[in-house]
Amino acid sequence: MTQKMKPARRILDLPPYLFKEIDDKKRAVLAQGRPLINLGIGDPDLPTPSFVVEAMAREIRRTENQKYPAYEGSAAFRKAVAGYMRERFGVEADPDREVMALIGSKEGIAHFAWGFIDPGDISLVPDPGYPVYRITTELSGGTAYMLPMEERSGFFPDLSEIPESVLKKAKILYLNYPNNPTGAVADRERLAETVVWAKKHGLIIVPDAAYAEIVYDPGDRFSLLSLPGARDVVIEFHSFSKTFNMTGWRIGFAVGNQTLISGLLKIKTNLDSGVFDAIQLASAAGLSRLPSFLDGLVAEYKIRKEALTEILSIHGWKFFPPAGAFYVWAECPKGIASKDWTMRLIGQTGIVTTPGSGFGNAGEGYVRFSLTQPVQVIRRVDEALSKILVKV
Repeated sequence: MTQKMKPARRILDLPPYLFKEIDDKKRAVLAQGRPLINLGIGDPDLPTPSFVVEAMAREIRRTENQKYPAYEGSAAFRKAVAGYMRERFGVEADPDREVMALIGSKEGIAHFAWGFIDPGDISLVPDPGYPVYRITTELSGGTAYMLPMEERSGFFPDLSEIPESVLKKAKILYLNYPNNPTGAVADRERLAETVVWAKKHGLIIVPDAAYAEIVYDPGDRFSLLSLPGARDVVIEFHSFSKTFNMTGWRIGFAVGNQTLISGLLKIKTNLDSGVFDAIQLASAAGLSRLPSFLDGLVAEYKIRKEALTEILSIHGWKFFPPAGAFYVWAECPKGIASKDWTMRLIGQTGIVTTPGSGFGNAGEGYVRFSLTQPVQVIRRVDEALSKILVKV
């Protein structure tokens, strides 16, 4: 490879792909004819609801939907999102200035850092957390300052421990509740205090609300934008992926402060061409029928959660009781690294989990179970754990 063919430093500095070794182990187990219980990936096994698919079938045939879409999203989609935010969270949002469509929330979160982080700026990143927060900060030339989150604090970062020297350079605080990977939900009083704190220090708050609708107590359904003063400092990212089992459709939205929305839009107009209108219109149709569908979806995840946590309890496996999302965050045996424990589980039991170290240094000592398999598959974990050579 010549010097000119060498990848950019920003690519070379990316961490190695943690999961390649895990994927290789999975293939080896399958090659031996042994089954896997794949609770590793956060990709819903349930289908997209038929009313969304049927709306897509209608909209895709319309010639007007086959052209370039508006960068900010169609007026119909943004109006539907504004109605959703009002009805579900009590948040009033101007569909013309405070809402925009995204090619999935991951894309929007990544592009937002490019629009607001300069070299020398710092992002405050929860640890454990979704890796994109840190990576997109670093790709933008900024520095990610990791905020360790502990189980004893409900997996909420202790902002009082951030050094003043860091706060002076900090620009963005990422939050994610209901939380991936822990399943924690945030206390509203803490969030209200965080809004006040962010305004004091001139920080932008970026809530990743991909799991906003996946809560086991309806009282935990929440938007940070509903708090006093939040509109001054918040841009919130939502996804259709988990709410409607639409991970492959790639659609989400951002809602919040007009200046922040405008900055994100400027980046996106230069880097992509918007979301296919037919997908936007099908998604808008889905929002109109959300409540009845969602009740059944959350009930199914609750059945799966209870089945898995009961099994883990029987086997003496300590875990954090999830209040939201569709994950169970469980401790590794003492003295075993999370990746090693993941590999041992696959090799000895066929159970696939995600090592906590993949979500940051503070995730070490845990593995994440995903509730994205039918309950009859999850119940197989009980027998599989009887094969483990190291007891939890």
